[in-house]
Formats: sequence, structure tokens, C-alpha cells
Amino acid sequence: MKGTKTSLFLVELMISLLLFAFCAAICIQIFHAAGERTRKSEALSKGVFYATSAAEIFKSSGGDIDAVADALGGEVRGGTVYAHFDSEWNIKADGTSYTLILNESGDGAATIEVEDVISSENKGVLQTLFSIRVKAVS
Repeated sequence: MKGTKTSLFLVELMISLLLFAFCAAICIQIFHAAGERTRKSEALSKGVFYATSAAEIFKSSGGDIDAVADALGGEVRGGTVYAHFDSEWNIKADGTSYTLILNESGDGAATIEVEDVISSENKGVLQTLFSIRVKAVS
């Protein structure tokens, strides 16, 4: 009789441990997903901040893209400003994680896009985090 109670207790204990391990695995996945959402949300917030800054500089300078490039530490190539940032949003020349692109359209307006290079490495296509069209003050 005593052996039956012991084996029943062990089976109950193993089932409890299995249930606990299953719940722990689900919790780990939830925490990982929450961390990824936090990273994406932070990237979007900072991307909006830098795009808004670029738009304000573009407007206040009367559409001078060189002023935008100087303020953001970027470079001008063919009427387009490219500013590169690392994963912590520090201005970086190479090894970029995020890129701000200001493309002048010629009528005193420009399109500003912030692209995520980290997310796009797996897909092969840049993912646009934020895009805005702005017109210089005339």
C-alpha cells in the first residue's frame, strides 16, 4: 500500500513540474516578444524625432539640404541627404542600423524617410520606419 502512494505522489509531482515548465516556456516567449516590441517602439520614436528635426532644419534654412546634412552629421549625394545611425541612434559613418534619407523634390519640398537596416537584413529590403513630406518656408 505504501508503494502505491509514493508512486502516485511522484506521478503528480512530475505532472506539476511538466505544467510549470510549459508555463515557463510560454512566459519566456511573451517576454521576448515584449522586448522586441519595445525595441521597435523605441526605434520608431527616435526615428520620428530625427525626421522631425530634419524637417525643422529644412524649413528654417529655406530648403538648404547642406544645412540638414551638417546638423545631422550626414552626407549629400545627388540632392539627397543620407544620415546614418548605429543601433543606439548615435551618428555613425559606417556599420549603420538606421538611415535617415532626405530627398529634395525641387519645388521647395522634400521627403524624409527613416529606414531600419536591422530588420531588413533578414528580408533583403529596407523597412521604412517613418516617412514625412515637408515644404520649406518661402
